[in-house]
Amino acid sequence: MKSIITRSLVLLVLSQVLVFAQTSPIRLGAWYWLNSAPRSEWERDFRAARDIGFTDISLAWGLATDAFALREADGKYALQACHRAGLAAYLCIWHPIANSLPRSPGYQQVDLAGRLRFSFDVFDPAWRRTQWKAYLQKIASTYMAEPALAGYVIDDAFEIGPIDSFGGKAGPPDEQIISYGEAERRSFGKELPRKVTDPYWADWVKARAGWWEDWALDTVQFIRQVDPDPNHEIYLEDEQYVLKPETRDSVGLDLARVARHFDAFCAYTAFSWDNSPESGRRVAEHARDVIERTRAVVGADKLRIYSFWVANNTPDLNKPGPAKLPTVDQIRAVCEMVLGLGIRHLDMYGWRIGDFRVTGEQWPLARPGRGPAYPLTRPYVGKHLYDRPEIHAALRAYFRSLTSPGSP
Repeated sequence: MKSIITRSLVLLVLSQVLVFAQTSPIRLGAWYWLNSAPRSEWERDFRAARDIGFTDISLAWGLATDAFALREADGKYALQACHRAGLAAYLCIWHPIANSLPRSPGYQQVDLAGRLRFSFDVFDPAWRRTQWKAYLQKIASTYMAEPALAGYVIDDAFEIGPIDSFGGKAGPPDEQIISYGEAERRSFGKELPRKVTDPYWADWVKARAGWWEDWALDTVQFIRQVDPDPNHEIYLEDEQYVLKPETRDSVGLDLARVARHFDAFCAYTAFSWDNSPESGRRVAEHARDVIERTRAVVGADKLRIYSFWVANNTPDLNKPGPAKLPTVDQIRAVCEMVLGLGIRHLDMYGWRIGDFRVTGEQWPLARPGRGPAYPLTRPYVGKHLYDRPEIHAALRAYFRSLTSPGSP
């Protein structure tokens, strides 16, 4: 009887989501790295994205998401250019590794082997109420009044980072367990378990799940203390690996507990297309699988955004010459699948994106800083949508059929 009631409740929630989806407008978004182009080209690129049918754009500073706090004049100009182009804009304000905030050893993650990871100890309330709060509130206070602002994106929040530095090694999987710092020792109150057979392992998993939830609560609260506008969404975005059961043991993640405190959750997927006739269908089915599994964890009402790569993840990014994949039909296959599942906010990566592959030695010079000019990232020529003009007309026709009045 209990299982029947549970299934009925799930079906009721899903039916309500689908009814809402049939009446809500479709939003089409694309990602844009500001430092992949000179500032003088931003507005041109935004207008081109709007012309092709995008309604939203996700702005990011590649390699260092915190540059929105360092380059305020550029950030405001970008939002104003989006507004003039008719685009709503999200700011990607956080990636736990790709940021240049100062690291202090006392506030970094510590792995099972006792090594510092190149990420912050989100479990430590002292870090959250100091550096984290100051950073988030600076971002919110700087940009909340811009008319184009649609919200804030927290990206890949559960990555623990490489060992010691941006270019460090990952280390063996059995040592990628966090966190063994002084804050955790004080809070846990017992010897920290090191493997699943140790005493108190279940308590260790439960404690870390609670600390992740504390981070989520603080994150949303810190932003809302400055920017209370509910139209400025605060959403969490992550890839399908966070659904793996192993993440409960390695990082203590209970995704449902974390996601419920954000306005929305965005699942994203990086695909590899090929020229086979079934490639579009296969990728669309992959999207269905990710959406259904994510909904089972966070709930259909919370999973409101789906993002997918529209650059062929491999092998096209790694070989010279313009991309041939995905085709418009392949992009359309994913869109139709996602829309059919009731999601009305489709996000694509990306419109114009720079090369994220830099070494630890290159990173300090490649990332944007405070100077009068920012370094341009290496371009991906012919790989992302803005410089694939051969598919623009067909994409424009399809996208506008989705977003025009009377579209399904």
